[in-house]
Amino acid sequence: MLQWFIPYKNIVPDEYVSTIFDIDYNKLYSQGKRLILTDLDNTLISYIATRPTEELFKWKELVEQIGFEVIIVSNSRKTRVSEFATELQLPFVKFAKKPTKFGFKKALKLASRKYERSEVIELGDQLMTDVYGSKRMKFYTILVKAIDKKTEKWVTRCNRNLERKMLKKAKKKDLNLYQSKLEKYEKENL
Repeated sequence: MLQWFIPYKNIVPDEYVSTIFDIDYNKLYSQGKRLILTDLDNTLISYIATRPTEELFKWKELVEQIGFEVIIVSNSRKTRVSEFATELQLPFVKFAKKPTKFGFKKALKLASRKYERSEVIELGDQLMTDVYGSKRMKFYTILVKAIDKKTEKWVTRCNRNLERKMLKKAKKKDLNLYQSKLEKYEKENL
């Protein structure tokens, strides 16, 4: 019944893209965005991957050259979060407790400077944790297609069931919003 307490507009991302590599970071930078908070599992790598890919190293170099700072914010407690982040040379928050504000606030404290919330982008693959949590923080939210749904843990599969219910609610309450921001996500992920 949790989905009935969450306003459907709080799960609507500002953008939906297939991968983090499809984002126009130059445009976002020109709009005043400066900090990227990114989920790990199924956003940067699958649940079973443990090391950054060559493509991720190039992505990190690109966004840093543009002028972004990047911090990983993951709900996972596993040591692979710290090992992955260390190899990619990024600060991180593990066991972030998304969608609560806890992990996001902790990440903001790790940042090299104080950022306004309007300067922050959050990247993630789940409506109920990444989008809902970052919307509560008033961050610009970019939802990405999950990298490998077959590797998702049971808790993520439960979240996906909640997502289905929230999407039905959004479709019923505001068809135009659903079609412009959520329909493609639903077709590709659920």
